[in-house]
Amino acid sequence: MKTLYSVILLCAVSNYSFANDEYSSLRQELKQMMELDQNTLRGKTGQDFETLRTKQANRVKEIVAEFGWPTVDMVGEEASQAAWIIVQHADDDKTFQQSMLQVMQPLALAGKINPANYAYLYDRTHSPQLYGTQGKCEGTNFIPFPVQDIKDIDSRRHEMNMTTAQEYWDMASERMCRR
Repeated sequence: MKTLYSVILLCAVSNYSFANDEYSSLRQELKQMMELDQNTLRGKTGQDFETLRTKQANRVKEIVAEFGWPTVDMVGEEASQAAWIIVQHADDDKTFQQSMLQVMQPLALAGKINPANYAYLYDRTHSPQLYGTQGKCEGTNFIPFPVQDIKDIDSRRHEMNMTTAQEYWDMASERMCRR
C-alpha cells in the first residue's frame, strides 16, 4: 500500500505544470502567443506591435468566451501568464482590459491564477492605482504613479502575494531605471 501511494505521489509531482492535458493545444498556443508578443515588442520579428496586440487580444477574447480564463490548473502557470501578458498589452482596448479584470478577480482571490497579474492589470487600468506597480523613472529612481490609500498599500500587496511596495520600487529602480 505504501508503494502505491509513493507511485501516485511520484506521478502527480512528475507533471511539473499540473496543467490539464485536455488543454495541451491551448497551452501551446498561449505560450507561442506570448513568445511572439515578447519578440515583437523587442523588435525581433519585423511585425507591427500595435497590429499584433490587437490580433492577439481578439484571440484571447475568443479563448475566454470558449473556455473561461486560462487558469493554472487548466493550462499551466506559463500559459496562464501568457494570457495575462496579452491582456496587459492591449492598452488600446480598455473595455476589454476591464472585462478581463472582472473575470480575473475571483480567480486571483481563489488562487487559480497568479494574483499579482490581477494587481498589475488593475494598476495599469486605474488611476489612482492600488498596488503601486505602475510608474516612471526619474533619474535612476522608479516613482510610482498616484496610489490610493498609500498607507494600506503593503497590506493590499500582501493579499496578492506580492513583495512590499518599497521592495518592488527598489527592484524597478534597478531593472528599469538602471540604478
